[in-house]
Amino acid sequence: MLFAVLFAACAARSSRIPWAGDLDAFVAAHPLAPGQNIRADEVGRTATASYHVVQVRGSETPHRHVTHDLTVFVLRGRGTLARGLEQLELAAGDAAVVPRGQPHRFANGGHGSAVALVVFVPPLDAPDSEAADLR
Repeated sequence: MLFAVLFAACAARSSRIPWAGDLDAFVAAHPLAPGQNIRADEVGRTATASYHVVQVRGSETPHRHVTHDLTVFVLRGRGTLARGLEQLELAAGDAAVVPRGQPHRFANGGHGSAVALVVFVPPLDAPDSEAADLR
């Protein structure tokens, strides 16, 4: 009996994210469509930053953001963030920074979708992505 109580107390719970609440509920309400590789949903904004839940099924096309710095907090899954020639292995709980102008892409390394909270500084108000070469 004591084991069952301890096990229940240690059971994994869903992450909570600012403005969106329970991560499992948010992802269930905002699923990737069949054939959709990436989905980004803005969940909050301040005067200096915007906050997005990003789901990645496969991998992004290499790109750069001209006017935005990014901070990526991996919430679920794992994968590789390529920043130029650098390869960063990331898993749930890891964070990375991508300075504006730096070519990058994320490739999912797991079976399910990888999910991250991505902070854009300054706030993202319009598309700010252009194709880039990782070399």
